[in-house]
Amino acid sequence: MCYWYENTACDAWDTFMPPAILEQAFYRTIVDYPNIASHVKADSDGRMFLEVDKDNLNMPVYSDTCCDLYYSAIRESGYDLRKLPVNLSAEYGVPAPLGLVGGEIKQAYIRIIRFKDNSGVLVFASIGHCLIDGYGFTHFMNRWAEISRWLQKTQDSVQTQLPSYKYLHDRSIHANYHLNQTTALDSFTLDTVSSSSYVASLFSWVSPETRGRLFRAISQVLGHSCCYFHISAQTMEDLRKRVQAHAPKGTRLSINDVIIACITVVVALAKERASADWWSRPVPAAIRSVLGKRGEPKLPGFLTCVAINMRTRINQPDAERYMGSMVFGRSIVFPPNLINKESTDDRALCALALRIHEEVEATDEQYIGQLGYLMNRNPNNYLRQTFCYAKIRNKLITSNQVKFAHYDVDFGAGIPTLVRHAPHAFADIAYVMPASPRTGGYEVEFNVAPDVAQHIVGSRDWMRLVDRHDLHL
Repeated sequence: MCYWYENTACDAWDTFMPPAILEQAFYRTIVDYPNIASHVKADSDGRMFLEVDKDNLNMPVYSDTCCDLYYSAIRESGYDLRKLPVNLSAEYGVPAPLGLVGGEIKQAYIRIIRFKDNSGVLVFASIGHCLIDGYGFTHFMNRWAEISRWLQKTQDSVQTQLPSYKYLHDRSIHANYHLNQTTALDSFTLDTVSSSSYVASLFSWVSPETRGRLFRAISQVLGHSCCYFHISAQTMEDLRKRVQAHAPKGTRLSINDVIIACITVVVALAKERASADWWSRPVPAAIRSVLGKRGEPKLPGFLTCVAINMRTRINQPDAERYMGSMVFGRSIVFPPNLINKESTDDRALCALALRIHEEVEATDEQYIGQLGYLMNRNPNNYLRQTFCYAKIRNKLITSNQVKFAHYDVDFGAGIPTLVRHAPHAFADIAYVMPASPRTGGYEVEFNVAPDVAQHIVGSRDWMRLVDRHDLHL
């Protein structure tokens, strides 16, 4: 995640996010999050786990450097990370050692980049998803910022007491809900983990370090583009009301239902058009002419995976204090007749939003318990599902982080100017983020293939909702 801070007040070096204060605060924050200094281990059947060795801590990577760019230059580029002297994408998304041989998986990478003449600061933070999710991550960042502010006050002889919190890191808080049955699960979810996969078996056999390197190599070969779109709160609410008018009486669609429906349609149609473009090229066209109908591209349906926070859906008072990974994806398969060129009208969007609403609402404690049992009864199941998803071209993984306190991360110099994900290791991912409080609204981030990104920008229906965008091809 990238937190951008502009030094609009022209504060001095020792007052605008001072390096010594930030570093000291970071290492004090690890005391509350000991898993960040853990080792990734694997048992005899390939199941990975985290181990904190007090006598041999696996300390995260932390650096604070300067660059020759002014903050205004990176702002004018649309905050394009490729303009920076450091390849941050290499440290984001896939837990793997940075070197080709040797080394150990680090649980966190922190890169602080200071722009020329103290014009601004980028705080880049990447923490492994195996030990923390977006909810826990924002709590970590806000705790780091809180300790930074406290240290600055102490340095200024202002005596205050640092608030303390009791964070939970024991996975048994949700493992206890696993139910020894799968009756509530849909057939698609069952199929994704029950199908045998030699590749999944191979990946579970190798060490966590080798596994991470392989995933990183695959992600670098695939390549993708990042597009960022801002939608005002009023535009989104107006659309929600128009779509709501077609919903059954007594059903209230949320902004989340409608915006996930919108991005599902725009990506599905963009993928379909990109596929048609590919088949129209000379070599694919020649193959299609030989194969006839067998060579025709087909759209059997579209898969949208909605990330859901389990904490509010299980009967556990302490769940909100759990800082580990407690999110899972609800798979929703839309038939072809629901997504077509007419899907952008309000009535068609309502049908999609209703399906999303129903699936999300049906994700109760029983469903979560059965899914947890299914995924954890075999160490290959997570990898089986990963590779099953990888084979599906017509898919989108979505995560709504609007309620996460990204813009509360104030290290003492004010809230961030902008918060965005770094380019993700894998494509076909969309985030719905809060926009800056200065502007309000929502920011939608797409990590997709370059040809798909071009068709998203070329969608008139989508761009009518957008008031500004950045495209990093």
